[in-house]
Amino acid sequence: MSWISALLPLITAAALLAAPGYLIARLLSLRGLWAWAFAAPASVTVIVLASLWTPLVGIRWTVLPVAVTAVVVMVIAGILGRLLRSSEPATPSPHTPRATVWALVAAGVLLSLQLILIVGDPNNISQTFDNIFHLNAVRYIMDTGSASPLTVGGMTSPEGGLWFYPDGWHAFVALVAETTGTSIMIASNASMIAVAALVWPASVLLLTRVMVGGHPLVTLTAGVVAAIIPVFPIMLIDYGVLYPYFLALSLLPAVLAATIELLGFGSSASGLSKGTLLIALLGGLPGVIIAHPGAFVAWIVLAIVTAGFAYVKFVLGSPARGALIRNTVFFALALALAAVAWTVLKPAEEARGWPVDQTIGQAIGQAITLSPTYGNVSWVAVVLLVIGTAGLIRRRSLSSALPIALYLVVVVLYVVSSAMVWPELRDLLTGAWYNNAPRLAALLPMLVVPIAAFGGLILFRWIRGLLATEGARRRVVAGGIVGVGVVLLGGQLYANQQAVRFVAAVYAYGDESRLISFDELELLERLSEETPEDAVIAGSAWTGAGLAYAYADRHVTMPHTLTSLSEDQQLILDDLADAEPGSAVCDAVERTGTSYVLDFGTQEIHGARHDFAGLRRLAASDAVTLVDAEGRAKLYEVTGC
Repeated sequence: MSWISALLPLITAAALLAAPGYLIARLLSLRGLWAWAFAAPASVTVIVLASLWTPLVGIRWTVLPVAVTAVVVMVIAGILGRLLRSSEPATPSPHTPRATVWALVAAGVLLSLQLILIVGDPNNISQTFDNIFHLNAVRYIMDTGSASPLTVGGMTSPEGGLWFYPDGWHAFVALVAETTGTSIMIASNASMIAVAALVWPASVLLLTRVMVGGHPLVTLTAGVVAAIIPVFPIMLIDYGVLYPYFLALSLLPAVLAATIELLGFGSSASGLSKGTLLIALLGGLPGVIIAHPGAFVAWIVLAIVTAGFAYVKFVLGSPARGALIRNTVFFALALALAAVAWTVLKPAEEARGWPVDQTIGQAIGQAITLSPTYGNVSWVAVVLLVIGTAGLIRRRSLSSALPIALYLVVVVLYVVSSAMVWPELRDLLTGAWYNNAPRLAALLPMLVVPIAAFGGLILFRWIRGLLATEGARRRVVAGGIVGVGVVLLGGQLYANQQAVRFVAAVYAYGDESRLISFDELELLERLSEETPEDAVIAGSAWTGAGLAYAYADRHVTMPHTLTSLSEDQQLILDDLADAEPGSAVCDAVERTGTSYVLDFGTQEIHGARHDFAGLRRLAASDAVTLVDAEGRAKLYEVTGC
């Protein structure tokens, strides 16, 4: 299928991410890169706010309630912006619009090309465990008309066991699919590219400007480096697949930038009042939280470290006793609130069982070389990181030390999650991220990009100084620089090419695909013509059969591998092959309305093995009749009851 079919969904996704939030940011007096970077956090906040109130008043999930919410937030932003402008006049800030535009374009193009190569066909899917839930959750939102994080869990826990699920991603993709009339698969891929190419570059460029300044070379370097580290965003569209966390981490740098600026550690004057920064921060956080709480916990950690730096800076300024007491109490309260959030936002214990998988030395090496997953070093980023770190250390100031400190905090958390052998301490420190090393590795690029961008500026000035020499020495120096540059760029291109090739295999349909094979895809695409709209289809989610919900809009008994099955549903999975009139399983079939069965064989995601006896030997069962088959994939109708 041509990528032209994804053009309208891509434009729609970009508009949903940018338009409402950008207008809100401008009304709040944000300008330039600040407005562009906060467009997505504000837009996602609007989307999640709309998702919360629409089911309460009985309105279906469409663009209309999002537009209404956006208008209301715009009015509030306009009022607050006017009040803040009149009470706290701001001074204009220097900026480099041309460099910023080029950096955003470069990052967007590089990331888009990589993701298009990875996905291959816009109708492809990530053949991964979590994607069973993600695709079906989008269908569930479109089916029920409710995108609330308080109701989406009902897809897998009808009895209310999962009362909250961070569904900012799913609400967003459902809007794209509903508005454009495209498939959930295309809408998901278009949304992914829009977030990676539009949101992440602007967000991390703003963090770079706040941390190390807005020099044109810093900005341009940041744009390129943001697009060439496979750890993010490529790893998160491969591993899991963690779409919600991917969205949240794309928003996080902008929110962190506002935090750093608010606490007085911005490298260049933003011209924004404290009130404006605080409102921008509070307005962006809901989007991060509902996209994924793991990113919110990361913000808490990094914000507390920044607040600690601000407190030290304040104390070193020899403040009055009263001010010292007030600030000490405030900092202590912030630490206490962070500790409470750290505990409350920790996922259930059974979800935090990821094992240690390497030594501390290996983990440190992977963190420094930005190679925790694909084994290939991001050479350009690593070299610039080393140079930038050295340059910041030479500045000998708290503001210059902050980027290094934040980076080291994440390095430590990554090492703990992947290598610490003391389980209680490990769980205390990294349980909020499921003790899952890839989730913490994905935080590294956000903090590497600013330091590496600063390293790019230092390197450029050093090279310019070397080339200022005359004659033969200049030619030797130039040749050496070109040679080293070719080696570094070659290594970087190889690292990115390897990552793209590795992840592309996860998105491709094939005869032995981990989730949906060619045969299964063909059968799923015919399902809507061969079954009535009210059909309920039995099948194992572990084999991909549960994706009949996302692909064909047909209800299934098992929409995810972790579904809480009712007694009737479990009975059908256990005994359907032996069903006969008057049997208990036939009563269960009648009560649940189950009328069809999808048999996708025994190949399961992650190589798992689940023996549902009621789905075995269906070809020889009198309980069902074959309706359609494509290779080993078969559709049966329940006729034996």
